[in-house]
Amino acid sequence: MNQRHYLLKGTFILTATGLFTRAAGFLYKIFLSRTIGAAQIGLFQLTLPVAAFGMALSCGGIQTAVSRFTAEYYAEKDSRSALRILFGAILLSGGLSAACAAAMFFGAAWIARSFLLEPSCTALLQMVALSLPFSALHGCIGGFFIGRKNVSIPAAAQLIEQLLRIVSVLLIFLFLQKSGRAMDASAMALGQLAGELSAALFCAYQLFFGAGSPFSFAGRTAGKDPGTDNVGESGIPTRSPSGVSDGRRHSLRPGRADLKRTVSVSLPLGLNRMLICVLQGMEAALLPQMLQRFGCDGTQALAVYGTLTGMAMPLILFPTAITSSLGTLLLPAVSEARALRQDKKITGTVDASFRGSLLLGLFCLCAFLLFGDNVGALLFHSELAGIYTRKLALLCPFLYINTTLVSILHGLGATTLVTVWNTAAFGIRLAAIVCYVPQVGIDGYFAGTLLSQAFLTVCSLFLLRRDSDFSVGLSDALIKPGLVCIISGVGFFLLQRILPCLAGISWASLLLSLCAYTALFLLLAFFLLLKKPERLRLLQRPTAR
Repeated sequence: MNQRHYLLKGTFILTATGLFTRAAGFLYKIFLSRTIGAAQIGLFQLTLPVAAFGMALSCGGIQTAVSRFTAEYYAEKDSRSALRILFGAILLSGGLSAACAAAMFFGAAWIARSFLLEPSCTALLQMVALSLPFSALHGCIGGFFIGRKNVSIPAAAQLIEQLLRIVSVLLIFLFLQKSGRAMDASAMALGQLAGELSAALFCAYQLFFGAGSPFSFAGRTAGKDPGTDNVGESGIPTRSPSGVSDGRRHSLRPGRADLKRTVSVSLPLGLNRMLICVLQGMEAALLPQMLQRFGCDGTQALAVYGTLTGMAMPLILFPTAITSSLGTLLLPAVSEARALRQDKKITGTVDASFRGSLLLGLFCLCAFLLFGDNVGALLFHSELAGIYTRKLALLCPFLYINTTLVSILHGLGATTLVTVWNTAAFGIRLAAIVCYVPQVGIDGYFAGTLLSQAFLTVCSLFLLRRDSDFSVGLSDALIKPGLVCIISGVGFFLLQRILPCLAGISWASLLLSLCAYTALFLLLAFFLLLKKPERLRLLQRPTAR
């Protein structure tokens, strides 16, 4: 399977799965907003940065290291070294996740009181803590299969996790309704535990017994694997790429060199994610407090936070199902090309992913500006959710581009610099919360988030220009895309004046408007953003040979 076919097929599978799970997640959030309310959703959202910190400490960069090294080893036909990396990662991640789960469970009261500033989160933190070991196992095995270019198993695990999460919450709701009790945020925590447990069990089964299991062929010969015999012309075993002898490589037990190599990549990335999680926890705790300083009471502040993080932000992040899928595949693809020293393939991959992410970001920017109010009203029956969606729309180009560029940089080995830029970008956002939210309200948070994402995009492009042959001109990156946005937005606005059916607030009107806007945007993008050879190639009919 060539690189382009792999990226297209893998992105399609992961995107289809991501869109389905996010669509199911939207229905799930709509159900929750009407049963437990925005304040309870906000209460559960407060616990997520703490859980994310535990995951960053226990799994963090380990999953990325597994994906990267698996891709490199399979490119070199060395499957046993890839398996040793996986088992070493499970050993490291499993031990760390168990320790984090225990600390989080028994220290839940202190974390809720001292860190989250919300004592009612104690029970939620204890329930979420139990899911950490399963998340770690799920992440490591998923990274291994992605490195092997087998994306169907991680996609299926993602689907199972989301479905079990939703089904378990629905069952809890029916049980409580039958007994005459109201459901609260604890059902969301139990749903998360059920989802992670089911995904971990599925991944473990696929690793050892599934159709894509590496053990289906690893045991055919007594200690021999066609991809691991590394014998020189004299018949003497040579050194393997991981620096161990061939006899050592026939064992699947991870050695010191395997653990050291995994830690060398995962440590800076894990530290970055832990730092980001600490900053996210500070954000989760500070934003409601700063909103109270602005003039909101406690319930209003939690409701604003819940509307922002549980309704508006998921809408903005919905299209990242595409960029996240592409980013997931780009890391092992770039790592493989880097191991084989295929610089032109890396440059072509970066160029295609940048332009694709930019096009998607511009499309969603205009779409959320035009339809954000209607989507908020129709989905969540919340005017505030629609207002926040329109204000967050400016994030789309930067957010989607960053998703793919950061994955490419990890594949190129620029993990430490990415860590620095990520931390600096988050610091900008946190500073905006402390300095501007008490004066201007939630708009200060929007401005800080936009500035931080733009900063990260500029830094990522700078690193790619330095570490590869990729470069982008002002016309391609700003002028032409800006024209597409302006002309398509103004054109659709005028079209609404001509056709009143596009201006109504209903699902039929929204779908019709979205189709008309999509056709107009793609037509403009075809003529303004695509280069002439690409346009001609798309217009040409295949000739018979």
